[in-house]
Amino acid sequence: MPTSHESLMKTFQSNSNKIDGEISLYKGILTLQTIVQCSVKVKKAFPDLPAEFFEVFQEMIKSEAFTDERLMDAVDNVIKTCIYPKPTIAQFISFDKRIKVHKYPEIVKMVEDGDPNAFDRYKRIKFDNLPEAVWVHVNDIAKYNIKST
Repeated sequence: MPTSHESLMKTFQSNSNKIDGEISLYKGILTLQTIVQCSVKVKKAFPDLPAEFFEVFQEMIKSEAFTDERLMDAVDNVIKTCIYPKPTIAQFISFDKRIKVHKYPEIVKMVEDGDPNAFDRYKRIKFDNLPEAVWVHVNDIAKYNIKST
């Protein structure tokens, strides 16, 4: 029988193990502690937000498979960039750091279509949460310090 802590962790775990041309750089889990800390931070920054905002906010970040790091970055980003008196939930949930990824046949097709340097511009990377290795542009690898697992 799982403990309540194990159940909570399972509830908030990210489901991002699907390859659809783009992946989020955020990996990990969403914990109740981070949800509470970030909600408090948002409330301090925007004291006029009603309690109902936070109910929907918390539901949405869970359903969008947020991780602790992504939530903290999203909150900081909205606090820094919100130009209206009150932020919208969309401003928080739309925040993500994503990179384009390709499967091996796509890189082969680039070569076949006349790009002989495709294998120089893309490198094979294995992410723990993906079922297979993907090919990532060397600029993204350098920019985000991506390491293969």
